[in-house]
Amino acid sequence: MKAFSKLELGFYAVAFASVFGIAALLRTVHSEPPMPDDVGLCDLKSGFCDVQTNNRFDGSQVQFENGININRRIPTTLTLPAAMADAPDDVTLVLEGRDMYLGVYEYPLRRKEGNQWHGKVVIPLCTDNRMQWALKVKMPNKRGELETLWAYQFDIDNPNALAVN
Repeated sequence: MKAFSKLELGFYAVAFASVFGIAALLRTVHSEPPMPDDVGLCDLKSGFCDVQTNNRFDGSQVQFENGININRRIPTTLTLPAAMADAPDDVTLVLEGRDMYLGVYEYPLRRKEGNQWHGKVVIPLCTDNRMQWALKVKMPNKRGELETLWAYQFDIDNPNALAVN
């Protein structure tokens, strides 16, 4: 059995530490914040999403016009309760996979009338049979940084996978 020199052992130790150090750094840099405590559900057919909380955004709703469909620009409305009349004009919906990474999609909404914001959202197609999505609502905090306040969840089937089965 070959004995390793101190130089070889040092090389392998540095290589080992480098690989795991880089992996840990990448995980830290690319990790998404966890889901917020307040999460509502969406109905695919109606496109209606609602969250019930004890916070000032209790009853906040998202409405996807004509339901939640894949690969279409869906006119979308966020309605906030009167308690959030002071909400900023800039609100962003952030769509990301819950169990599978398919990217992070940000959809800015524009304030229209009263407590309503409008925009268009696209739900990407996943090649798996079913994709689980999280739709996070982000608003700027006092420092101007986007912060996730609450979210909605829905699962959507791949219509191509259903046709094959």
